[in-house]
Amino acid sequence: MLRYLILRTLIFTGCLAATWLLGLRDREEQLLAVVIAAVASLVISAFVLKPFRQQASADIASRVDRRVERKREQGGDEVAEDAEVARPDARRAAPDDGSSDFR
Repeated sequence: MLRYLILRTLIFTGCLAATWLLGLRDREEQLLAVVIAAVASLVISAFVLKPFRQQASADIASRVDRRVERKREQGGDEVAEDAEVARPDARRAAPDDGSSDFR
């Protein structure tokens, strides 16, 4: 992901330098140069950086899958613990002799 971000930034910087070389140097034209560079770098990176974007997406998807799997494994233990707590236990059952503070 970091590699993709760096390459994308380099493409934008190159496009911005190209607009400067094409003559958009005045202070009034700076915003136009940035917009043109942003659009050009978007189009260029959509085609040139496609393999890097797919690799970054696959890496993120695999991390998410691993987290989900760990949650399932941990969740299985929690379900068993909940069943253990919900099971009636003779040792914990208090006799109902009316001496309880709660009514």
